[in-house]
Amino acid sequence: MNRYFCLLASVLFFFACSDDSSSSSPENAETTEPQQESRHVSIDKENRRIVVSQDAHTVEFCTLHQNAFSWGEISYEEDQGSDVSTYEIHGDTLVVFFNGNTDDPHYYLGGSTEKIYGEWKNTGCFKYQDNVICPSKEERGFEEQYKELILTISENKFQEEQVYKSAYFKYDDYMNSVYLLNLYAVLENEFTGLTVGLSSTLFSPEPEAYIKTIEKETDIEVLEQTKTSKKFKLDGKTYDVKITDIERDSLDYKVAISVKAGDKECSYEERQVNVTKENCKDQTTEGLQNYDAQRNSQDTLAIRGTIVNAVGLDEFDFKFYFISHKIGRNNKMFCDS
Repeated sequence: MNRYFCLLASVLFFFACSDDSSSSSPENAETTEPQQESRHVSIDKENRRIVVSQDAHTVEFCTLHQNAFSWGEISYEEDQGSDVSTYEIHGDTLVVFFNGNTDDPHYYLGGSTEKIYGEWKNTGCFKYQDNVICPSKEERGFEEQYKELILTISENKFQEEQVYKSAYFKYDDYMNSVYLLNLYAVLENEFTGLTVGLSSTLFSPEPEAYIKTIEKETDIEVLEQTKTSKKFKLDGKTYDVKITDIERDSLDYKVAISVKAGDKECSYEERQVNVTKENCKDQTTEGLQNYDAQRNSQDTLAIRGTIVNAVGLDEFDFKFYFISHKIGRNNKMFCDS
């Protein structure tokens, strides 16, 4: 059980590292926050402080109000000097303590030691018990190798932005992924309440050798396997997992998954969309699972990036709740005909 717990925990972290390739390639996909106008950045070199303030202004967002999406404006009041960060420069390394948080330094390279304005690339290093640890490329996870954080500092911008390399979106061996191991864990009663939906774990690969080790330890017999399907036998029951449809374009994706056991089948569909002015009004709250937003008022959300919808996920997870219990392995509610 512990191996699955560690595995699940590892995919919950949001890594921010990459290799040494440039982030300026047009093939890279960039995820940014909406630009806030009237922002002023001042550098106090003597006290090594970065002070950000902004005038009263409005910003356009996709808003969610009373279960309806619409494009509109969000008003911000004047905010003078409330965002204060400190920094240090050691050789070619910039260390930033956002909002003065000295317990969580962020390390950057790539700008100019003579002029703090410019673009700085997050190194992926972190501080632990007074030691600075910089994982090697071999020690980084798949997402860490293909995603960067770029910090831009100018007179009107102090912002970190995510940049994904195009290679990140080319991974397609979904049957050697974290998703499959999570499915195994549910079927083995390792997690009684684990959600096997939310398909982002499909895009998190696991070494094939490690998956084979888990299958051997848990007496899982693999009968057939491709990049998008897998048939296996566990405790005398045969399961057939299939990606029946998948589209993945940059951070946007759509995927349909089915799992069969005998003459029963469960399935659901999921999609992630980066919300823009052009597609805002087309969004729906049906199956809304997750969103990147800030709450502008008690009943209004300002969408800042992506939303995730899933159709049939609740029923899918409900059925797997039953088969995740030993007493429910043969429960007729596994899947509907």
